[in-house]
Amino acid sequence: MVYPIFKFLFYPFNWVMIKKIKGVENIPDNTAFILVSNHERRVDSLYLLYPILKKLDKKLHIITMPTWWFLGDAICRQWAACIPLFNKEQAYNESKELIKSGKIVGIFPEGRLGKKEKKLKTGAVRLAIETNTPILPIGLKSSYVPFNSTLNIGKLIYPKKGKNVEKQTMGIMKEVYRLRDTLS
Repeated sequence: MVYPIFKFLFYPFNWVMIKKIKGVENIPDNTAFILVSNHERRVDSLYLLYPILKKLDKKLHIITMPTWWFLGDAICRQWAACIPLFNKEQAYNESKELIKSGKIVGIFPEGRLGKKEKKLKTGAVRLAIETNTPILPIGLKSSYVPFNSTLNIGKLIYPKKGKNVEKQTMGIMKEVYRLRDTLS
């Protein structure tokens, strides 16, 4: 069982916070994948983890700024499954190794919360191409208000080698936004 404390504390939290999850059947059972989503609130990682954990009982390793790293490597990296973004190359290589070992990696191509980049980050598409791993898009409407957050899980996307990485990233994020905007 992964995240035993999460299941005890955060299942009830997510049950109260998330109004609707659509498309759980699109989460693949027996393959590694890269989860890509929009990023609206600090709790987004918990909301994204919830359907993955309920269906697969696997960790979701998310690339994150090392804000809480003072808590220690064991808590942040092993317990919370964070991939610290100390520098781009380190986070990219660590993500690549996790994917190669069959793990699930989550990426927010919009960049850091509160500092929306004009240019989307292309790491998810580059990782998918290099590791021959599909991308699972999730549109998220995130809120701190109970029974107000929603997730819409799309179908797997397989980026193509030799095609423009920036355009593929924009296409994936358009799908993420479409999934988010079709939620009621």
